[in-house]
Amino acid sequence: MAIGVSLLAMALFAMGLTTVQPAINRRPLTAQAAPSVWVLSDTHFIAPSLHDGGQAWRDIQATAAGKELRYQPVAIRALVHAATTAKPKPAAVIITGDLTFNGELASATSLAKRLAPLTKAGIRLLVIPGNHDIYDGWARAYRGTKQLRATQIGPADWRRVFAGSYAAAFAEDPASLSYAVRLNPHYQLLMLDTNSYTMQPATQAPATGGQVSRATIQWLTKQLQAGRAAGVHSVVFMHHDLYAHDRRVQAGWVVDQAPTLRRLFTRYHVPVVFAGHIHAQDIAADPAGQATPIEVLSGSFTTSPGYYGSVRLAPHAITYQAHPLNVKPVLTAAQLATPALANYQQFMKQTFKQANAGLLMQDVLLAKGMTDQKLTALSDLMTEMMWQFFAGRDDAAGAKRLQQMPGYRYLNEFPSLARQFHTRELDRNLPDLHLRLAD
Repeated sequence: MAIGVSLLAMALFAMGLTTVQPAINRRPLTAQAAPSVWVLSDTHFIAPSLHDGGQAWRDIQATAAGKELRYQPVAIRALVHAATTAKPKPAAVIITGDLTFNGELASATSLAKRLAPLTKAGIRLLVIPGNHDIYDGWARAYRGTKQLRATQIGPADWRRVFAGSYAAAFAEDPASLSYAVRLNPHYQLLMLDTNSYTMQPATQAPATGGQVSRATIQWLTKQLQAGRAAGVHSVVFMHHDLYAHDRRVQAGWVVDQAPTLRRLFTRYHVPVVFAGHIHAQDIAADPAGQATPIEVLSGSFTTSPGYYGSVRLAPHAITYQAHPLNVKPVLTAAQLATPALANYQQFMKQTFKQANAGLLMQDVLLAKGMTDQKLTALSDLMTEMMWQFFAGRDDAAGAKRLQQMPGYRYLNEFPSLARQFHTRELDRNLPDLHLRLAD
């Protein structure tokens, strides 16, 4: 991008934030020596007021790539209950982007209200936007058979709706929605905006890819330098990925400036980066073996199994554990009588597999040698493989389970399926559900 265009974009961005004053909050979130924070990503929440359950909404549900959209308010209530009743409670709940379904202002406002009990319980909510949050041309309301344009979120709207996040900051980036928070005497949390969006309401689909401007990299470097000088560890949270976590699809998932960020994070000894975006639960070291940070991707909260991660940040160690969402503690008697909610984990998995079956099998439906028996068995195999990949269950035990399924014996008869299967069958990097780092 030309320098003139970059300067113009930053000027327009600043104009959109004229109500924002420089942050001066240098107080740590907690005095605890080893606090915990909870991390999740891609809630893709849509305000119930934006749909009436009609045909247009049902069509969207059917094409949502396995997202569980029907009971989102219950899932958010369960998350809040889990955090506010945890012993000890987390110092913060952090969401790394794509908070909204498609950047609807009503969705951000509704979600913020539902998460407000966290603040009342002394838990700070820290958020950064994802590629679906700011000026998304897909923002819609669904009425009957029609899709209607909905008010989009602008940068100033984002800061206003999630003002509590920015109120916790000791530094804000004038060129983006990035900010920095002091967690305790030992850690600072760098919330990095990696998104590419217009400076006015959009009419097109949101950009999948992400980028970090030169100005934001300079701001980030300054925070890392200050942290090192103060003897504070820096942990980074962003939406787009630092490494490629899926061998089949990489374009748009890894942030454009990843090589620069890898070198920067390595130079300043950033131990771990938390991201999301691809909806898969995955933990990885640099596949090239050059950069030192470990990256933890949180699977989409609205996709099976609905993970959130608990992170304990001790002075000389960091631990992470993924937890599948349990909604039962918040269900009413009527909701407990609803099979989908009473068996919510099973319902989420079925939603995911049903949504992906057609996509996975469409190219081989009419293939030579295909029979109804093979089609059923292969569909079961491929959807289970995909679920294990996105759920972080693609380990050696998961691969063994797949090899014992009936469809596995037919796999080599259909080369396109076999290629897709074997690239996602087994994760050869780090375990995806837990992590321990120590000095």
